[in-house]
Amino acid sequence: MKKLFILTYLFIVVTFFFTVIVMDQSELFSSDHWDEQSLKQDISATSYLLNEIALSHDQDYAEQALQNYMQLMQFKLTVYKDTDPALSSELKEKVISEKLAVEDVDDLLAYFTFGNEKHIYKVELDLQSPFWQEDSRLELLTLLEICAALALITFIVLFALSRRLRHLEKVCIAFADGDLDARASTRFVRRVGNLNSTLNFMAERIGQLIRSNRNLTNAVAHEFRTPIFRIQCNLDMLDDSSVRPEQMPYLEGMQGDLNELCSMVEELLHFAKMERLDTHLTLQETDIHSLLDAQLHHLQFETDKKLILETAGQCIVPIAVRAFQRAVSNIIRNGYKYAQSEVRIAVHKSLSEVHISIENDGPVIPLEDREAIFEPFIRLEKSRDRQSGGHGLGLAIVKQIIKQHKGRVYISDGRSGPCFNIILPLQA
Repeated sequence: MKKLFILTYLFIVVTFFFTVIVMDQSELFSSDHWDEQSLKQDISATSYLLNEIALSHDQDYAEQALQNYMQLMQFKLTVYKDTDPALSSELKEKVISEKLAVEDVDDLLAYFTFGNEKHIYKVELDLQSPFWQEDSRLELLTLLEICAALALITFIVLFALSRRLRHLEKVCIAFADGDLDARASTRFVRRVGNLNSTLNFMAERIGQLIRSNRNLTNAVAHEFRTPIFRIQCNLDMLDDSSVRPEQMPYLEGMQGDLNELCSMVEELLHFAKMERLDTHLTLQETDIHSLLDAQLHHLQFETDKKLILETAGQCIVPIAVRAFQRAVSNIIRNGYKYAQSEVRIAVHKSLSEVHISIENDGPVIPLEDREAIFEPFIRLEKSRDRQSGGHGLGLAIVKQIIKQHKGRVYISDGRSGPCFNIILPLQA
């Protein structure tokens, strides 16, 4: 947001100055024509008074009066003879015919004649005089004040807008983090047109969909438990002696399907629990090395693949032990399921966080699937039999548990296969 504010502010300021320069160079809304007419009228009036003075006195007296007047007005007066070669013939002809010629309106530079018309008088601003120097300085200060005022007004407007947008940004982040009740304030000081109410409407609809999905997941999982329990009781009550040998494979298949269904229900319930906002983990300082060593010793009985732990010794991290064990075991089981020979677990500690990498020598996971694999019910292989295993919830549960620990989990390329990385903060 800060970067957006700075870029927008600089863009407005640069655009303003560029527009002013373009308008000045192209003379848009120029008043030169009216300024020229005003200057001609002033000089014509002065020339009329000088003619009257010359008639009542003489030409020299009128010229002296003109000189005194120019000094008082902080103008510079130059007197040329009508035969002076310093003046161009075109200028002389124009002054003689029209009694007046304006050369530069901005510098108030003009030529005129009066009385016996033997002299041509050049009047212009005396830029060396203190009056016009002070006038130039004040004009520059006025321009700077206008620019500063516009810059300040632009800053205030953009700052107020950025605060409102920052409020919307915080609401969006809170909603994305799982706070489905996060809403943007519709007060005037927080409102950005209809954006706040539109965002609230969208959040309400999305929240309803997510809540409905969670309620459906909980309801389905809970309602499945009763018929599963009944079927299990009926299977247990069957007397093996009353079952014909050719029926045993079917009975074993039913028991396997029932076990898989029980496992799926348990995962659904656990995933729904981890998604709830009111679920708070109780963290305690735990030695990751000892915890992983004991966990690998237990998991080694489930597979013939090698489970290797690489740590530098004791590493104390604030974790919820049972939840953390479930997350790690899900990744390790996923790893030895696809590994060729081994799964390696390494722990590295820095000043602010601990890095746990779980690498296996199985097939590489494509880049485009590394984010989606942590979503619920996403499985990279198309088959869903018991040999391939899983219901697409194991890694989704991992993501939720690590998120509850204020950490993050991602997949990278290891030395011989995919590497699952868990980053946990060292401070709760």
